Amino acid sequence: MPSPPTERVVAVMHLLAAHPERNFSLADICRSLGISRATGHAILATLAHHRWVVRHESSASYSWGPAIGALARPTNDREFRPLLENLSETVGAQVFLARRENASLVVTDSVGDSLTAPRVTAGLRMPLVAPFGRDYVAWAGEPAIKAWLAGIGEPSTRLRRRLTAVLAQVRERGYVIERLSREYVRVYMALRALAADGEPDEITARLAGAFADLALVDYLPAELDGSSDHQVATISVPVKDSDGLVSMSITAAPFRGLNASEIRKIGAAVCDAARRIEESR
Repeated sequence: MPSPPTERVVAVMHLLAAHPERNFSLADICRSLGISRATGHAILATLAHHRWVVRHESSASYSWGPAIGALARPTNDREFRPLLENLSETVGAQVFLARRENASLVVTDSVGDSLTAPRVTAGLRMPLVAPFGRDYVAWAGEPAIKAWLAGIGEPSTRLRRRLTAVLAQVRERGYVIERLSREYVRVYMALRALAADGEPDEITARLAGAFADLALVDYLPAELDGSSDHQVATISVPVKDSDGLVSMSITAAPFRGLNASEIRKIGAAVCDAARRIEESR
């Protein structure tokens, strides 16, 4: 026999899923489903705790949560586990897959460990806000790039020129290089914590914008001296779907110093893995 309490939970999820872009008040949900306010509040509080729904504090409303996608998709992406394991062994670093979900990136599978890199596990979220997510916007066209830049307010002329040059270089070489610095690690960890609460907000955008203003984003060709070690956090490659749109990315996280030749080798290995995923989809 069906369980009435479970049926009410399912009904709430069906209502939110039918309108994923809409925010519902508690009264809206209770009235639509014919349940008491106390029952509705208890269900939504539990679902919000597990991030199956998002509670928007400013409006005391609820919407479809990010954890649902993270629950469903890792299993589907486990088919790429052998490829990730091989890549991790080849580059000697942790590697992971991520998917885009609205304005966030969600890790769907991860392989390998590092003594220096923060642990990345399936379900981890990061905001898709400039200067991060360059692998998702470099090929997206001018309107999408403008929207990505606008997410951090009004970038300075210097920053706009830098990011424009970097995106052109990403398109040419095929991968993103994230510089490793003390500031990067601190901002990265803060953005991880902020992303756990849902979609990026103004605080997230301001933090990312301040980092972009203060740090040197990515590497341009003249900055990759052949003999020097360059501190590299991650190297990421986009994975395009059958329509040519970037829906996923694959990342290696060396978190150590690499010379230009080593960077190119890891970049080529990650690019090869991305192409294999594309061919299998």
